Amino acid sequence: MAFIGVGLIILCVVWATCIFICVALTQCGGRSAHMQLAVLAVALLLTISLWVKFKQDQQRRLELDQHKTVVYDYSVVGRTAVLVITATALLAGVYIVFGFHVTVHRRASRLPPWYT
Repeated sequence: MAFIGVGLIILCVVWATCIFICVALTQCGGRSAHMQLAVLAVALLLTISLWVKFKQDQQRRLELDQHKTVVYDYSVVGRTAVLVITATALLAGVYIVFGFHVTVHRRASRLPPWYT
């Protein structure tokens, strides 16, 4: 479990907050209901930026240490697991947005009597 660090905790907090905000905004009306997409976009951009930054830092360290040694990077498994979890959370958020905001709830109305 050496791959669990501050970045993973930050991503978990970001995505948990994102899902909570998306669920809370499903009941809002007007312009605030459109903020769900913005919240999802910010969480996705933050995830991608953290993923790329820390991956580049680790690749630089591996290039410096590779003079005559072989380095195996097993933290890719952890990163891939985090990416799968966040992608699943993103898809769940998009499903919630589509299910409660994009589709309009319709109720049946009573038909007038035909015999009058």
